[in-house]
Amino acid sequence: MKILSTYLRTFLLAMVFLGTSCSSSFLELKNPQALPLRGTIKDLATLTTASEGVYAQFKGTDYYNRTFILLPDLLGDNVFISRSNTGKYLDHDIFAVTNDNGYVLGAWAAMYRVIVNANMAISEGEALAASDNATKQIIGELYAARALAYFDLVRMFAQPYNFTADASHLGVPIVTEPNFEIISPPRSTVKEVYDQIISDLQHALSLLNTAQKPAHFTPTAANALLAKVYLYTADWSNAEKYATDAISGPYSLLTTTNYVGSWNANFSVESLLEIANLATDNAGVNSISYLYEQAGYGEALATADLYETYTATDIRRQLINVGVRNVTFENPAYFVKKYPKGGSTNDDNIKVLRLSEVYLIRAEARAELGKTDASKNALAQQDLNMIVQRADTEAEEVTLTGDALVERILLERRKELAFEGNRFFDLTRRKKDVNHIRSLEEVVYTYPNEKFVMPIPIAETNANDNIIQNPGWTQ
Repeated sequence: MKILSTYLRTFLLAMVFLGTSCSSSFLELKNPQALPLRGTIKDLATLTTASEGVYAQFKGTDYYNRTFILLPDLLGDNVFISRSNTGKYLDHDIFAVTNDNGYVLGAWAAMYRVIVNANMAISEGEALAASDNATKQIIGELYAARALAYFDLVRMFAQPYNFTADASHLGVPIVTEPNFEIISPPRSTVKEVYDQIISDLQHALSLLNTAQKPAHFTPTAANALLAKVYLYTADWSNAEKYATDAISGPYSLLTTTNYVGSWNANFSVESLLEIANLATDNAGVNSISYLYEQAGYGEALATADLYETYTATDIRRQLINVGVRNVTFENPAYFVKKYPKGGSTNDDNIKVLRLSEVYLIRAEARAELGKTDASKNALAQQDLNMIVQRADTEAEEVTLTGDALVERILLERRKELAFEGNRFFDLTRRKKDVNHIRSLEEVVYTYPNEKFVMPIPIAETNANDNIIQNPGWTQ
């Protein structure tokens, strides 16, 4: 089967819809690959089944189960590939990615599968005209899931929002309606993509009504994601507002004592959204945990530069173990322990949004607002110190203001969110150079840089005459 035009062929949609986490009644139809797409969702049960199929697409090896979580740390200064390796992600480690890179194609495809499936489920679900809270909740989750996929796409395949003054540079194709024929959509601007993300999340918030629902979007998770989106657009007031709404939800920060152990558990009190990996559907040897754990491939290593940012009394330092990868290669080596099941079951949940990040989002927004409103500085410091002193009970309070405070918050984001898929995006959205650290060398890539975004996959540009390749990559 050849997949064309942003993977929007309807027969792909049918197979994805029916191939994951479906109830028996949903599968008891003849010839599921030839199912008519209209009319498949008939009630809350089939809508729920369809929504679970959307969530399942986040679990792809090239999406949240490995590639998308790895690359922002690997492309930055947190992670590198050991010289003792199986060849995975070496092109990214040396900034030599090509437009036929399989990991890049896999990520593009997985993200659009979320969108295509969400479009169909939203269309069919809204046609039910149901007003009950359960149906509203599911439809709200679908809007939020689509928003997350577009947010991930535009961060990976387009320059940051502030790359141009009006965000008029190329983003990714926007498709919000189910299609029943092959389409070839052009790339929308980055502003248009972010406007779509914000619209989806605001609509999701008008529908979501279940306070806590593990592995699913809730009002708190949607507020947190919207705060993060506004942070990326430098809309500091809205970032502060929606972060505050998320902080007001039914979640709380882990204690210092419980923090390290939470990484070996699912759905902690501060985890707002996780991609759940059951024993039956985890990525196995293709998981992020297998890439980090020495009992697995173990070839993705933390940098000494990152390790040395933690004080000896910072509990987060315990999530990096110092050892020897190979006496002729990395010695010492710094082993990542945030995904500890890589030596056993390989079914670590992927934490997408945590409350600690929301505090840091609000801290950064308030620090920026504090440059013109001094009353915000103390609030920014308070948010930052919540995370600093939770991790290190001996840390002194941060009393910085202005640009120095912003820089301190970015450092804390690096320390708190290491190995969770944020570092490179934090550097580029702040227009910073990237000190790319490898096993034997460090290379500084200056901002702006054409290599700071991934190429549109050649399979897409070959199939879609309307799509324009990113500058610096072969069309």
